[in-house]
Amino acid sequence: MARPKKEGLDYFPLDVDMDQDDKIALIEAKHGVIGFGVTLKLLMKIYKEGYFYRWTEREQLLFSSRINVNINAVQEIVIDCINWGLFDKETYEKYEVLTSKGIQTRYIEAILRRKSVTLQEEFLLIDYRDHIGSSKISITLINADNKEVNVNINCQSNKINGDINPQSKVKESKVKESNKNNIPEQIENLRLRYSKNQLKIIDDYLEMIRHTRVSAKISPSVILGMYQDWDKRPTICVEYGLKIHTENPAYHSKKENYTSGIIRNTTAEEAADKLSKPFPQFNTGTHKKQNSFLALVEKGG
Repeated sequence: MARPKKEGLDYFPLDVDMDQDDKIALIEAKHGVIGFGVTLKLLMKIYKEGYFYRWTEREQLLFSSRINVNINAVQEIVIDCINWGLFDKETYEKYEVLTSKGIQTRYIEAILRRKSVTLQEEFLLIDYRDHIGSSKISITLINADNKEVNVNINCQSNKINGDINPQSKVKESKVKESNKNNIPEQIENLRLRYSKNQLKIIDDYLEMIRHTRVSAKISPSVILGMYQDWDKRPTICVEYGLKIHTENPAYHSKKENYTSGIIRNTTAEEAADKLSKPFPQFNTGTHKKQNSFLALVEKGG
């Protein structure tokens, strides 16, 4: 029997002045050395698992028992870690998972000498390609259904191929530039499958989502990415997810990843049933409307 592929780390970098970080200092100021110890134990557990740790009731009970700290104290410490940015709040609220950009960056940098690794797509907060450099590692992405969605070809092999055929880099550059210039056209094609009513819901949603940015702008490539993500789901699920997000003020500060979770976790039958009933009345407030989605694309930068 083949040995299971290891995803976690045997060790992880720990700065000697870790306790000087404001986030850690806040935990220690409120919870004392117990807070510092629990946080360190959580980091150990996360890196042992990989780059995230599921934090459901089961894990909370086991973790608190193993470190011999009252579960209520552990829960309070973790909530403060989330609120003060040690762990990503949106990922926790959406998936009950503890992780952060820093944790993921250190994890990717630590596994670069491996031949391959598998990453859970929906938990990623960083673009792993920014950190693999010339490593020969092959990275496979899997979705929530544990199905392969993408395999990364390592940068080193791309470099070798480029040395053999110098024209390949020029051709690749032209293709990328062409794709970039054709983003509005690609979006237009992806919109064809939606009804007039659904397109209005989409435009209203994109108008709302841009207000989650400090600049109040969304780049065209990000908008294209949303359409490509929605294209994998039934249109009625997209309609329901965008509508519930747009009409509920509690969701207005949340970004598109949150909406994707709603869409992904709703079946076509559930969406049809919910859309057939009167929607709850929310005080949605007002946003400045744009005339068309193309205007929104043109505002992106």
